[in-house]
Amino acid sequence: MADKNLDEYQPLKFYKKNSKARQNGFAKFKDEKSHYFALYKDGDIAMLSQAYVNEAGRDNGIESVKKNSKLKKRYVFGTRSGGKHGFGLKAGNGQEIAISPNYGSKAAAEYAAGRLNGSVKIAKKKPTPQKATPKKTTLKKTAPKKKVVPAKAAPTKKKSANDEDNYRPLAFYNKHTKGRKKGIERFKGDDGDYYFAYFENDKIRLISEGYPTVGAQETGAASVEKNIKLAKRYDYRGPFKNGKYDYRLKAGNGKEIARSVWYGSAAAAATGAAYLMGTRKRVAPKPRPKKKSKVAPVVAAVAVATAAPAMAKAAKPLPPRDKDDDYLKCEEYHGHKVTDAENNLAFFSHANNKEYFVIYDDDGEVLIRSEGFESISKRSSELNAVLRLKDDPENFTRIEKNGYFMDVLKDENGREVGRSCLRKIAPPVAVAAPVAAAAAAVPAAAATGGMGWGWLKWLLPLLLLLLLGFFGLKGCSDGKAKQVAAEAAAAQKLAADKAIAAKKLAAEKAAAAKKLAAEKAAAVKAAAAAKAKEAAAVVTPPPAPKPVAPKPVAPKVTANLSRLCSASDSVLFNVPTYATPVSVGRLGTFPEFGDSHGLTPTQFYNKLASRHAANKFDQQYLDYLAKQLGYSNGFSDMSAADFSNETLAKGTKGLLGYGEFHGVAYSTLNVSSPRDLEAFRIRAANGTDIHFMKTCGNYMYVCN
Repeated sequence: MADKNLDEYQPLKFYKKNSKARQNGFAKFKDEKSHYFALYKDGDIAMLSQAYVNEAGRDNGIESVKKNSKLKKRYVFGTRSGGKHGFGLKAGNGQEIAISPNYGSKAAAEYAAGRLNGSVKIAKKKPTPQKATPKKTTLKKTAPKKKVVPAKAAPTKKKSANDEDNYRPLAFYNKHTKGRKKGIERFKGDDGDYYFAYFENDKIRLISEGYPTVGAQETGAASVEKNIKLAKRYDYRGPFKNGKYDYRLKAGNGKEIARSVWYGSAAAAATGAAYLMGTRKRVAPKPRPKKKSKVAPVVAAVAVATAAPAMAKAAKPLPPRDKDDDYLKCEEYHGHKVTDAENNLAFFSHANNKEYFVIYDDDGEVLIRSEGFESISKRSSELNAVLRLKDDPENFTRIEKNGYFMDVLKDENGREVGRSCLRKIAPPVAVAAPVAAAAAAVPAAAATGGMGWGWLKWLLPLLLLLLLGFFGLKGCSDGKAKQVAAEAAAAQKLAADKAIAAKKLAAEKAAAAKKLAAEKAAAVKAAAAAKAKEAAAVVTPPPAPKPVAPKPVAPKVTANLSRLCSASDSVLFNVPTYATPVSVGRLGTFPEFGDSHGLTPTQFYNKLASRHAANKFDQQYLDYLAKQLGYSNGFSDMSAADFSNETLAKGTKGLLGYGEFHGVAYSTLNVSSPRDLEAFRIRAANGTDIHFMKTCGNYMYVCN
């Protein structure tokens, strides 16, 4: 366990002074603005907490310690300064949640951990922990005279189906979902996290962990849809203490992405998974014979009549009808929560088990609606095309029929990718037969007298007024006729003003949209090129040896390579010269190797070595990275002597890694917390040193 160089942990005497001693259990207390807890075991403090900003955070920390302290694999042992020993407790995601006090020997530390996880029965005489913390002055205490050997560890308990911090009981998912025949339903829990449940045959079959953001929730749901049909992605388990069985669904990298509900037997669990994979089909119920009814044609006719918009009572449905079945009725697209404010975009799932999106205009009306998609990935693919095309008016085709119109968005190949709702064309002003005859004479007059056609819209109201006065209106008074003519003239002028304003606005929008579309197209093209280059650079390394002990001598460093932000044949140093760096204000949202603030450089090297040995994808990445740093045999040529502490400057620019698949993005570190600028510097054999940020364990190549 590493020496802590943060302020979250206090000296052991601080916890003793502020907590009420007890034989076993948790003691909570507050000091100034921070909240802490201490875990007592056998009358002594066995674990110390970090500082929490509020009671809720501290209580969540206690619950996490309760769940994880029973698992032996959650304990990490190490040597501290002054030759002392201790351990840390981690959650399932690798985050440290508590540490032990100092102990005089490794055996004493292992004994204390064994008492916490239940693998060691109480001895007549137990080791006494040193009263000191990693950072503060050590308070020495007489060590036990007799070395106590920990009792043999009990067999590891089988993992419970709900032993992770971010899974909830099945009742929680039933409470927050409405239910569906088949597919994913997303929701936000009352704890503030985002979850989803997968339904099959009207029941929940898979549950998700809690996600901190909607984006992470979408990524998890997409991964489930991608892997749910693959038999090799299922991990069957059981029986557990309750006699039940379950299975887990994993991604291609072995990471768990969802887990099943309980089953009464292994066979039942396998059958449930088979329904999800599609290798077993449920027998459809036989349809009941329909009773013939004389009123059936009448009912069908009423259904057809009511399907048309209320305002189009006299109009026939708008063609074409070949794609209408792919869309919902327009009212189904209204009122959904906007998740992308820039594009005024909303997503939703329908009871038909299909996924949809809708783009609203500034007034909240439907601008573009999508057809239904079988999966989130297909919906995302179509949405990318819509966002790329929607700002160019030339990509829209207007269809008019029987007084109604609809705008259809098409891609470069003429394929429809979205459409608006049906809207009514403003009706023209009705002109009586005599007026029409008089109006027909206007073009002739214009031809002889030089009058342009543009004057027609101004003359029509006057002609209407004169003719109404001359002929009169059947059944109407002269005053009524004048009123009608005046209203017609006002309507004509208003329509003309609106047409001029709309034409001007459309031209401005078209110019802006064309410019934006060009910029987006250039960015997409550049990103695709960079991604293709990165994919081509990935090589399959030879099998890596197990992590080796730190080498006493650092490799010889050759002349420095260029540190300029420029193109490179290596993905890890290939800075896109055409792009502007992304401003990063906070780290930790897409970690690679996790929070490592509590580790020394040697321990961070050991952490990478463990990942190199345990994870094939990490092994490929670390070997590729080491070779780009000049180590010919990959990560096995590196040692702890190549790792050191360093703090970067705010505004540092370069390539920043992200995510479990080790992507890189051109970024600027504009973080607000000085803590986020702390890093491990990795010495390269070819002079191109790189860093790993401590907050998230993410790769960082600094350039100028």
